[in-house]
Amino acid sequence: MPTDPPASPGSPAGAVRRVASLTLGQSPRGDVVPDILAQLPMALEVQEFGALDGLSEREIAALAPRADEGSLVTRLRDGREVVLSRQRLAQRMEAICRAIDPARFDLLIVLTTGLFREFESECPTVNAQRAMDATIAALAAAGQAVGVIYPLRRQVDENAGYSVPGCALRFSHAAGGDAAGLRRAADELRGCDFVVLHSVGYVEADREAVAARTGRPVILARRVVAGAIRLLLDPGGSRRPPPPLVDERAGDGAAAATAARMQTLTPRERQVMSLVAEGLSNKAIGRQLDISPRTVEIHRARMMEKMGAASVGALIRMVLGVESPAS
Repeated sequence: MPTDPPASPGSPAGAVRRVASLTLGQSPRGDVVPDILAQLPMALEVQEFGALDGLSEREIAALAPRADEGSLVTRLRDGREVVLSRQRLAQRMEAICRAIDPARFDLLIVLTTGLFREFESECPTVNAQRAMDATIAALAAAGQAVGVIYPLRRQVDENAGYSVPGCALRFSHAAGGDAAGLRRAADELRGCDFVVLHSVGYVEADREAVAARTGRPVILARRVVAGAIRLLLDPGGSRRPPPPLVDERAGDGAAAATAARMQTLTPRERQVMSLVAEGLSNKAIGRQLDISPRTVEIHRARMMEKMGAASVGALIRMVLGVESPAS
């Protein structure tokens, strides 16, 4: 019979969790990481890594996207934004992920959307893009339209092939903090059932502006990432409630019932729940948590039964406290 480990895979119970945060640009990301940490109930010791750390101005400029490459926008240490090659940044991110020492960290956070790939690491990993995909798929009912806002105009064309099963996607663009651009993007996406701000660079004020303009729920990537971290590193279930993923009119009854169910889960079941919600297979979850796929299957079945969830989509909606994005 499998037994439950301490709350964190690399630290004794009660110890401060150690987290490696990996960003596209230069570290530290004082505009992102503190905001995410403020949403969490536990103390974390964070070491930040950046794909551009240690590079000269000339070397960074050489990473600008070529005609046949996709693009990503990121921030340098001095606050400047740069547009760089998606493919070559992914290669740099992959090398850093492989080098992360699992003996030093309890969790690796790949703190970027726009890189549609897995990164190999021996550490349990929160992949922001993977978490966003799973969240969109769970929240969108069949036939609903989902609006996606990117920071750059060129990303609308580059990501035209991006799809999430069961969703009809519409795209627009606006830089974070650009009030006029966000209003225009919101107007272009009127009629969508909900909207996704598809970059960790967007902040709460951006979300509020788009929500006010569209009258629809708006998903902020930072909230999604914080929720995934919470489930993995707060497996005992803190009494401090997480911030809602989207602002809904639903009453507190459903959220309270979900919170009560989560309190019945073991630490391992909560960890499995987080990775199931990101769409990982039992085999992939086993690699993340260093347990067998059969053990994952047992924990998964018990977790789903305790949560009363008939599907992964239903599970995510319960965890996020969202019954319908259009309500």
